[in-house]
Amino acid sequence: MNSKEALEKIKNIIGHDKYNELLRELSGVTVYFPADAEWHDKDQRNISLREDFYSGKYEISDLAKKYELSISRVYKIIQRRL
Repeated sequence: MNSKEALEKIKNIIGHDKYNELLRELSGVTVYFPADAEWHDKDQRNISLREDFYSGKYEISDLAKKYELSISRVYKIIQRRL
């Protein structure tokens, strides 16, 4: 689906008034809708990932599979201790 078709679909779902409000608020912004359509709290995911890593029960490759991330992303999350 191209962008024009996606915008038309959004307008049909949320209605003309909300669509115009959305355009005013987000014009020029790129938005990605994940295929699984679930909201993920990345901060909480990262905390859980670090806890799993420091528990010693998981290898990096296991964490990448569990959290559906690349190995390099897992390393970056682990290195960012907040």
